[in-house]
Amino acid sequence: MNANKKSGLSFLLNADIAAINARDRAIIEAVSDPGAFHFMRRLLSNPTLRPLMELELNGCTNLEGALLLSSQEYVRTICFRGRSARFRAREFEALEMTPLGAAALMSECEGLEENHWLSEFQTAVEGYVCVDQGAGICLSRSHFETALEIPDPEVLERVVFLNNGMRQIAEMYRKEEFIDAECRRDHSIWWSGTGKGRKGVEVVDLGKQLAVLGQ
Repeated sequence: MNANKKSGLSFLLNADIAAINARDRAIIEAVSDPGAFHFMRRLLSNPTLRPLMELELNGCTNLEGALLLSSQEYVRTICFRGRSARFRAREFEALEMTPLGAAALMSECEGLEENHWLSEFQTAVEGYVCVDQGAGICLSRSHFETALEIPDPEVLERVVFLNNGMRQIAEMYRKEEFIDAECRRDHSIWWSGTGKGRKGVEVVDLGKQLAVLGQ
């Protein structure tokens, strides 16, 4: 008998459960300490913590995360005009953490400043820039201005408006205009939350990653 029918659950619910189980297995493989495993799970069970941390450390989060933060008034949008030659005077929208968002992030991390596993979690967040689940991404002003200045088509073509999910930059880029990770790392000091250059500078296309794994 089909496993889905045997469990009595919708195959979509079974898929959701399988995804959580796979996430837990990945955490177990990364942390051997049972206490650390439960700590990591607790961090991930807070739906706003990861996008808050992404915005704070990476200057970027995906649209889904940004909408969740906006619903809690943890972020707001600000408008600015491009300064680079290619985008001069054009108006763009960036994401900014509110005092309420900063307080929420501080509250979650309060008392854990010396916690090794919180540091590991933060390092893991810094291991990438953003995970685009297909709806696009939202950037802080410093990250957005950096992407405009380089320019970085791989980032710019994904940036969307928070209120409607429409792309902010409609230009089509040629393949030869795309930059490599090394160039992106060289410019990461302009937007990095730590003020230092970054190793993790990639926007991960989750759809492509899943397609590769499914081959």
